Amino acid sequence: MYESQSQLFLPLDIGLLIEDGFIEGSNILLTGPPGNGKTVFCENFAKSYLEHGFTCIYVSLDKAPEEIISNFRKIGVDLKNGEHKDDVILIDGYTWLIGESKNKFHITNLNNLTELNFNIFNAASMLKKPLLLLFNSISPLSLYNPEGFVLKFLQILFARMKEMGCLGIYIVQAGVHSQEFYSTLEYLVNGVFDMKMGESQGSIIRYFRIRSLSSIAHETKWVPFNIDSNRVFELQVGV
Repeated sequence: MYESQSQLFLPLDIGLLIEDGFIEGSNILLTGPPGNGKTVFCENFAKSYLEHGFTCIYVSLDKAPEEIISNFRKIGVDLKNGEHKDDVILIDGYTWLIGESKNKFHITNLNNLTELNFNIFNAASMLKKPLLLLFNSISPLSLYNPEGFVLKFLQILFARMKEMGCLGIYIVQAGVHSQEFYSTLEYLVNGVFDMKMGESQGSIIRYFRIRSLSSIAHETKWVPFNIDSNRVFELQVGV
Protein backbone atom coordinates (compact mmCIF):
# COMPACT_ATOMS: atom_id res chain seq x y z
CA MET A 1 0.00 0.00 0.00
CA TYR A 2 1.08 3.53 -0.77
CA GLU A 3 2.83 5.62 1.85
CA SER A 4 3.36 9.37 1.60
CA GLN A 5 6.61 10.19 -0.18
CA SER A 6 8.07 12.80 -2.48
CA GLN A 7 8.61 10.43 -5.38
CA LEU A 8 6.21 7.93 -6.96
CA PHE A 9 6.94 4.62 -8.61
CA LEU A 10 7.22 4.36 -12.40
CA PRO A 11 4.82 2.10 -14.36
CA LEU A 12 4.94 0.57 -17.86
CA ASP A 13 8.76 0.17 -17.97
CA ILE A 14 9.11 3.98 -17.87
CA GLY A 15 11.63 3.36 -15.10
CA LEU A 16 14.07 2.25 -17.80
CA LEU A 17 14.00 5.82 -19.15
CA ILE A 18 13.90 7.82 -15.90
CA GLU A 19 16.46 7.78 -13.11
CA ASP A 20 13.99 8.49 -10.28
CA GLY A 21 10.22 8.35 -9.74
CA PHE A 22 7.67 11.01 -10.59
CA ILE A 23 7.48 13.83 -8.08
CA GLU A 24 4.14 14.16 -6.26
CA GLY A 25 1.98 16.90 -7.72
CA SER A 26 3.46 16.57 -11.23
CA ASN A 27 1.33 17.51 -14.23
CA ILE A 28 2.37 15.66 -17.40
CA LEU A 29 1.30 16.51 -20.95
CA LEU A 30 0.87 13.58 -23.38
CA THR A 31 0.90 14.66 -27.03
CA GLY A 32 0.53 12.86 -30.33
CA PRO A 33 -1.69 12.35 -33.37
CA PRO A 34 -5.11 10.68 -33.14
CA GLY A 35 -5.03 6.88 -33.06
CA ASN A 36 -1.47 6.70 -31.77
CA GLY A 37 -2.25 4.96 -28.46
CA LYS A 38 -2.53 7.84 -26.00
CA THR A 39 -5.78 6.56 -24.49
CA VAL A 40 -4.41 3.02 -24.14
CA PHE A 41 -1.31 4.41 -22.45
CA CYS A 42 -3.50 6.24 -19.91
CA GLU A 43 -5.62 3.13 -19.24
CA ASN A 44 -2.54 1.02 -18.54
CA PHE A 45 -1.00 3.85 -16.52
CA ALA A 46 -4.15 4.03 -14.37
CA LYS A 47 -4.29 0.25 -13.87
CA SER A 48 -0.74 0.25 -12.54
CA TYR A 49 -1.43 3.06 -10.07
CA LEU A 50 -4.74 1.60 -8.93
CA GLU A 51 -2.89 -1.60 -8.08
CA HIS A 52 -0.54 0.49 -5.91
CA GLY A 53 -3.27 2.09 -3.80
CA PHE A 54 -4.15 5.19 -5.82
CA THR A 55 -7.63 6.43 -6.65
CA CYS A 56 -8.39 7.98 -10.04
CA ILE A 57 -10.46 10.70 -11.66
CA TYR A 58 -10.95 10.11 -15.39
CA VAL A 59 -12.18 13.19 -17.27
CA SER A 60 -13.42 12.09 -20.70
CA LEU A 61 -14.29 14.65 -23.35
CA ASP A 62 -13.59 12.32 -26.29
CA LYS A 63 -15.30 9.04 -25.31
CA ALA A 64 -18.54 7.88 -23.70
CA PRO A 65 -18.38 6.30 -20.21
CA GLU A 66 -19.54 2.95 -21.61
CA GLU A 67 -16.54 2.82 -23.96
CA ILE A 68 -14.14 3.71 -21.14
CA ILE A 69 -15.61 1.00 -18.89
CA SER A 70 -15.32 -1.53 -21.73
CA ASN A 71 -11.70 -0.56 -22.44
CA PHE A 72 -10.72 -0.92 -18.79
CA ARG A 73 -12.42 -4.31 -18.63
CA LYS A 74 -10.20 -5.50 -21.49
CA ILE A 75 -7.07 -4.79 -19.45
CA GLY A 76 -8.49 -6.50 -16.37
CA VAL A 77 -10.03 -3.59 -14.45
CA ASP A 78 -13.77 -3.91 -13.75
CA LEU A 79 -15.03 -0.41 -12.95
CA LYS A 80 -18.57 -1.68 -12.35
CA ASN A 81 -18.18 -4.56 -9.92
CA GLY A 82 -14.46 -5.12 -9.41
CA GLU A 83 -12.19 -4.26 -6.50
CA HIS A 84 -11.56 -0.77 -7.88
CA LYS A 85 -15.21 0.17 -8.52
CA ASP A 86 -15.10 2.75 -5.70
CA ASP A 87 -11.62 4.00 -6.58
CA VAL A 88 -12.41 5.56 -9.97
CA ILE A 89 -14.76 8.44 -10.76
CA LEU A 90 -15.59 9.07 -14.42
CA ILE A 91 -16.48 12.62 -15.39
CA ASP A 92 -18.55 12.48 -18.58
CA GLY A 93 -17.89 15.46 -20.80
CA TYR A 94 -18.90 13.63 -23.98
CA THR A 95 -22.53 12.48 -23.76
CA TRP A 96 -24.00 16.01 -23.67
CA LEU A 97 -23.27 16.21 -27.41
CA ILE A 98 -25.73 13.39 -28.19
CA GLY A 99 -28.09 13.27 -25.23
CA GLU A 100 -28.45 13.38 -21.47
CA SER A 101 -25.77 11.63 -19.45
CA LYS A 102 -26.72 9.01 -16.86
CA ASN A 103 -23.34 9.42 -15.20
CA LYS A 104 -23.39 11.04 -11.75
CA PHE A 105 -20.51 13.34 -12.69
CA HIS A 106 -21.16 14.92 -16.07
CA ILE A 107 -20.88 18.13 -18.04
CA THR A 108 -23.93 19.74 -19.65
CA ASN A 109 -21.96 22.10 -21.89
CA LEU A 110 -18.23 22.51 -22.48
CA ASN A 111 -18.75 26.25 -22.83
CA ASN A 112 -19.00 26.22 -19.03
CA LEU A 113 -15.49 25.61 -17.69
CA THR A 114 -16.71 26.44 -14.19
CA GLU A 115 -18.97 23.38 -14.30
CA LEU A 116 -16.05 21.20 -15.35
CA ASN A 117 -13.90 22.65 -12.59
CA PHE A 118 -16.63 21.96 -10.01
CA ASN A 119 -17.00 18.35 -11.15
CA ILE A 120 -13.27 17.68 -10.89
CA PHE A 121 -12.87 19.09 -7.41
CA ASN A 122 -16.11 17.59 -6.15
CA ALA A 123 -14.86 14.20 -7.34
CA ALA A 124 -11.46 14.81 -5.73
CA SER A 125 -13.13 15.52 -2.40
CA MET A 126 -14.85 12.12 -2.49
CA LEU A 127 -11.76 10.02 -3.19
CA LYS A 128 -9.02 9.03 -0.80
CA LYS A 129 -5.47 10.09 -1.53
CA PRO A 130 -3.10 9.58 -3.31
CA LEU A 131 -4.92 10.56 -6.47
CA LEU A 132 -4.33 10.22 -10.22
CA LEU A 133 -6.09 12.55 -12.67
CA LEU A 134 -6.45 11.47 -16.31
CA PHE A 135 -7.73 14.17 -18.67
CA ASN A 136 -8.71 12.80 -22.08
CA SER A 137 -8.43 15.21 -23.71
CA ILE A 138 -7.74 18.92 -23.45
CA SER A 139 -8.33 19.50 -27.16
CA PRO A 140 -12.18 19.59 -27.27
CA LEU A 141 -12.16 22.47 -24.79
CA SER A 142 -10.82 24.75 -27.54
CA LEU A 143 -13.79 23.95 -29.78
CA TYR A 144 -16.11 25.72 -27.31
CA ASN A 145 -13.83 28.25 -25.61
CA PRO A 146 -11.12 30.68 -26.71
CA GLU A 147 -7.64 29.21 -26.23
CA GLY A 148 -6.82 31.92 -23.69
CA PHE A 149 -9.77 30.86 -21.49
CA VAL A 150 -8.73 27.21 -21.74
CA LEU A 151 -5.17 28.04 -20.71
CA LYS A 152 -6.37 30.02 -17.68
CA PHE A 153 -8.63 27.14 -16.66
CA LEU A 154 -5.75 24.67 -16.99
CA GLN A 155 -3.32 26.89 -15.12
CA ILE A 156 -5.69 26.92 -12.12
CA LEU A 157 -6.32 23.17 -12.44
CA PHE A 158 -2.59 22.37 -12.58
CA ALA A 159 -1.92 24.53 -9.53
CA ARG A 160 -4.68 22.95 -7.46
CA MET A 161 -3.72 19.41 -8.47
CA LYS A 162 -0.12 20.15 -7.52
CA GLU A 163 -1.22 21.52 -4.15
CA MET A 164 -3.15 18.29 -3.52
CA GLY A 165 -0.15 16.14 -4.45
CA CYS A 166 -2.13 14.68 -7.36
CA LEU A 167 -0.34 13.14 -10.35
CA GLY A 168 -1.98 14.33 -13.57
CA ILE A 169 -1.76 13.07 -17.16
CA TYR A 170 -3.33 15.39 -19.74
CA ILE A 171 -3.78 14.31 -23.36
CA VAL A 172 -3.60 16.93 -26.10
CA GLN A 173 -3.98 16.15 -29.81
CA ALA A 174 -1.08 17.19 -32.02
CA GLY A 175 -1.66 19.59 -34.89
CA VAL A 176 -5.04 21.04 -33.91
CA HIS A 177 -4.04 24.05 -31.78
CA SER A 178 -1.95 27.16 -32.30
CA GLN A 179 1.76 26.96 -31.60
CA GLU A 180 1.28 29.55 -28.85
CA PHE A 181 -1.22 27.23 -27.16
CA TYR A 182 1.20 24.29 -27.20
CA SER A 183 4.11 26.45 -26.03
CA THR A 184 2.12 27.86 -23.11
CA LEU A 185 0.89 24.41 -22.10
CA GLU A 186 4.43 23.07 -22.09
CA TYR A 187 5.51 25.99 -19.93
CA LEU A 188 2.75 25.28 -17.38
CA VAL A 189 3.34 21.53 -16.92
CA ASN A 190 6.16 19.59 -15.26
CA GLY A 191 6.84 17.28 -18.16
CA VAL A 192 5.95 16.36 -21.73
CA PHE A 193 5.55 12.86 -23.17
CA ASP A 194 5.32 12.54 -26.96
CA MET A 195 3.99 9.84 -29.26
CA LYS A 196 4.42 9.52 -33.01
CA MET A 197 4.04 7.01 -35.83
CA GLY A 198 6.71 5.82 -38.28
CA GLU A 199 7.03 3.21 -41.00
CA SER A 200 9.58 0.44 -41.41
CA GLN A 201 9.47 -2.19 -44.17
CA GLY A 202 5.84 -1.45 -44.85
CA SER A 203 4.73 -1.69 -41.21
CA ILE A 204 3.52 1.15 -38.98
CA ILE A 205 5.58 1.55 -35.81
CA ARG A 206 4.49 3.59 -32.81
CA TYR A 207 7.05 5.53 -30.77
CA PHE A 208 7.11 7.09 -27.31
CA ARG A 209 9.56 9.52 -25.74
CA ILE A 210 9.99 11.66 -22.66
CA ARG A 211 10.72 15.07 -24.14
CA SER A 212 11.02 16.86 -20.80
CA LEU A 213 10.59 16.15 -17.10
CA SER A 214 11.47 18.80 -14.53
CA SER A 215 14.19 18.01 -11.98
CA ILE A 216 14.48 14.33 -12.98
CA ALA A 217 17.24 12.80 -15.09
CA HIS A 218 15.73 10.96 -18.04
CA GLU A 219 16.33 9.57 -21.52
CA THR A 220 14.90 11.63 -24.40
CA LYS A 221 15.24 9.07 -27.20
CA TRP A 222 12.29 7.71 -29.15
CA VAL A 223 11.34 4.19 -28.03
CA PRO A 224 9.00 1.90 -30.02
CA PHE A 225 5.98 0.44 -28.25
CA ASN A 226 3.36 -2.21 -28.89
CA ILE A 227 -0.33 -2.48 -28.03
CA ASP A 228 -1.59 -6.06 -28.10
CA SER A 229 -5.10 -7.35 -28.78
CA ASN A 230 -5.96 -6.96 -25.08
CA ARG A 231 -4.99 -3.26 -25.09
CA VAL A 232 -1.82 -3.90 -23.09
CA PHE A 233 0.81 -1.18 -23.62
CA GLU A 234 4.43 -2.33 -23.73
CA LEU A 235 7.55 -0.22 -24.34
CA GLN A 236 10.19 -1.93 -26.48
CA VAL A 237 13.18 -0.52 -24.61
CA GLY A 238 16.44 -1.75 -26.12
CA VAL A 239 14.89 -2.45 -29.54
